[in-house]
Amino acid sequence: MALDGSLRLMRVHEMDRLAWAPLLAASKAEGQQMLGRLLDDWRSGANRFDRPGESLWGLQNAHGQWVAVGGLNLEPAPGRRGAARMRRFYVHPDYRGLGCARRLFAAVLAAAQGQFERLHVNTQSAGSAAFWARCGFAPVAESPAYTHVRLLPGHMA
Repeated sequence: MALDGSLRLMRVHEMDRLAWAPLLAASKAEGQQMLGRLLDDWRSGANRFDRPGESLWGLQNAHGQWVAVGGLNLEPAPGRRGAARMRRFYVHPDYRGLGCARRLFAAVLAAAQGQFERLHVNTQSAGSAAFWARCGFAPVAESPAYTHVRLLPGHMA
């Protein structure tokens, strides 16, 4: 499978359960709970990535099904003004190795530019940590809330 024009990058404004079903099923099969939480939080209104500066992005296939997702939330930790967290990044196994995660990252990063001074991520696997390191994030040992940080251009630590 090649990454071509058949995958559309879109900002997510609604969540149709049928369109999300294959991605949710794939994540559950891998023991991941984050997409279930994403959908539950969206339905309840707890997190719709709609506060100022926030956004949720995804890639849809030609059938209108979501095959990858990633978003940006204001950093919830106290004392972190100007910080946001990249979260809920997941790519369907059938679409991995095609640049989907990198494409999502680029969209979320572009949305963050000019909005935030620093970005955080919280990784749970070595593979995820390696991806974020390739995206310019540095490991952080002293924070219990996040594992990696990236300063945005024009801002100093």
